[in-house]
Amino acid sequence: MNWNDLRYFLVLADEGSLSGAARRLRKEHTTVARRIEALELDVGTKLFDRLPRGWQLTTAGQNLVPVAERVEEEALAFERQAKGDEAAHGVVRISVPPVAGRVLFAPRLARLLTAHKGLEFEIIGAANIVNLARREADIAVRMVTPREPGLITRKLVELGVGLYGAVGYRDRVPSRDWEFCGYEDTAYGASKKEWVRHVLGRELPCRFRADDTETVRQFIAAGHGVGVLPRYLGDRDEQLELIHADIDGKSRETGWMVVHPDMRRSPGVRLVMDALIKAADEISEEFQV
Repeated sequence: MNWNDLRYFLVLADEGSLSGAARRLRKEHTTVARRIEALELDVGTKLFDRLPRGWQLTTAGQNLVPVAERVEEEALAFERQAKGDEAAHGVVRISVPPVAGRVLFAPRLARLLTAHKGLEFEIIGAANIVNLARREADIAVRMVTPREPGLITRKLVELGVGLYGAVGYRDRVPSRDWEFCGYEDTAYGASKKEWVRHVLGRELPCRFRADDTETVRQFIAAGHGVGVLPRYLGDRDEQLELIHADIDGKSRETGWMVVHPDMRRSPGVRLVMDALIKAADEISEEFQV
């Protein structure tokens, strides 16, 4: 048996579809199906019913989920222990929001690669929260407060935000006709919408929502409406003008560094942790208010 197939089994069991499992594993859906079929052949039983609406666990599959979870937990603990004892070389997987990674942290991390020839970085620029216990990443930067128990967390920085429009937008468009470029219907998106309602004294119509900051920025720059962006991004963009700053800090964003305790001993991970802390220290004070 290929023990790595258990990871495919658990992810597919959790997602319930080949496409969802493939996205999470960052593999082709055909690869996921092939690994599951190989596992079923190895154990001699059918684990999933292939249904039009998705892949559903059979009774045998359901019974094997807790067993597979225990095996995976031990295997991951073994891997983390081994990685924690190695020298400062090899691959360090870093999860960081795409825009923050590119603008705030990439320069410092690039200098770290230059200084340590044995290191390799794999940047996971996804907005979703990766599972550190499952080694989906070795270290993560998050713009939401970490909730998982047992992880090591450190506040990196508090970042200010502002309400922006394209240059000349508020002169061309009467305020009664303003529209809001919003984020998807999450707690984050709702908080930004509520802050705009607070500062403007009314709720703006919203016909556009996105799940990433860069797409929102592009729609604002194209003149579709106004929207909330971090100051480090909006203030540097010559296509945008600041309409209202978050002076009282009601919508300020906190950046957190998160790492699994077993990975903290890894020399490579420790170097990345130090680099992220230094990068946060270098963020201009004007972007923190």
